[in-house]
Amino acid sequence: MKSLSIIIPVYNTERYIRPCLESIFRQGLDERCFEVIIINDGTKDNSIGVIQDLISQHTNITLIEQENQDLSVVRNNGIAMATGEFILMPDSDDLLIDNSLAPLLDAAISTKADLVVADFLRLKDEEIEIEMHRAHHQKEFSYEEKTGERLFLEDLSPYQCYVWRTLFRREFLLENQLKFVPGIYIQDVPFTHECYLKAKKCLRTPWLLNIYRVGHESATFCFNQKKFRVVPRYTRQNK
Repeated sequence: MKSLSIIIPVYNTERYIRPCLESIFRQGLDERCFEVIIINDGTKDNSIGVIQDLISQHTNITLIEQENQDLSVVRNNGIAMATGEFILMPDSDDLLIDNSLAPLLDAAISTKADLVVADFLRLKDEEIEIEMHRAHHQKEFSYEEKTGERLFLEDLSPYQCYVWRTLFRREFLLENQLKFVPGIYIQDVPFTHECYLKAKKCLRTPWLLNIYRVGHESATFCFNQKKFRVVPRYTRQNK
């Protein structure tokens, strides 16, 4: 069994998908220990075309083609296909910080934690360009072990229920039948809440994992009560 499955839904992110995928392969991980599952959710642009060369260069990438569906369905499909001990679900328009994933994965494997929740940077496109041209100095890696209930009470912000900042133990998701709710606009919120409340062992770390790209349309939802509604298809939201 592989250590990690990285699931990337792709829909109309032609401008951003290549940097996202390239950042995954700048983590210093042995490609034999993880898999990348790219799910083309019926994208209408050339998202897949711009990364075909990267797909052909790596033996651990699986590309799934499907008709456009709800983002929750796409993520649920990815989890069902995954074989890794842990699952990471980055958005296709964001990035992983170079060499940020290995310490999180090592801690997850050694502790068998249900969830490992990291921190992130919020940056605009022009700020990302600057950030990528300089070495980012992380603080020394550390974490605090908590129950899921304690994590829910002490750390969960309704404005930051982002699944991409968390490593999920796959068996924990399967055993508790944890899935994204289809047809809703804020897929991350109920899924994150349920995961936190059912998790027995969690690690919370200030270690930076993601660069969250702001100032453009994205599949990730920023909490807004007025937008809490059912939608029929995969909907793009403002970050």
